[in-house]
Amino acid sequence: MSDEARLLEEARAGSLSAFEELIGLYEKKIYNYCLRMTNSREDAEDLTQEVFVRVYRNLNKFRGKSRLSTWIYRIAHNVCIDQYRRTKAVSISISQPRGADDEREMELPAESPSPEEEIIRREEQERLLECISRLKPAYRTVIVLRDIQNHSYEEIAEILSLPLGTVKSHISRARAALREAVRPFL
Repeated sequence: MSDEARLLEEARAGSLSAFEELIGLYEKKIYNYCLRMTNSREDAEDLTQEVFVRVYRNLNKFRGKSRLSTWIYRIAHNVCIDQYRRTKAVSISISQPRGADDEREMELPAESPSPEEEIIRREEQERLLECISRLKPAYRTVIVLRDIQNHSYEEIAEILSLPLGTVKSHISRARAALREAVRPFL
């Protein structure tokens, strides 16, 4: 039995410390997902808390037909979409905030870029993230899950409860829309 499976069983049996350990396994990833979907640290913190409250309340409903991480991401997706519907936000940016507590998922270049190259790269990244933020929520979600958080197509299909073909179609359309949005900056 894996450590995660053991923690899950103990949490289902009522062990608060086991549930806290489970939270520790996923908290930063879920926070980052919520942060990229809302572009608000406060909202991301609140939504992350809401995700784990729902996980706790529904722990006994998890059947194990998918991975625990997939189930938790599905809950996070639903919580973020619920928040989006409540606020009817016009634009949500997924730019990475600067802060010591934020988990970064960036590749470092082999050689250090010059200050000018670094400024250009940052500006390009900010433009790209702004363009992503203007995508409709379904497209923004698949771009975040696939291209930023590196989930497989199959995982995304499970998280979003969509057929695999629909996920691939959404990703293709989202990338096409993103190319069009980025074109004026090239």
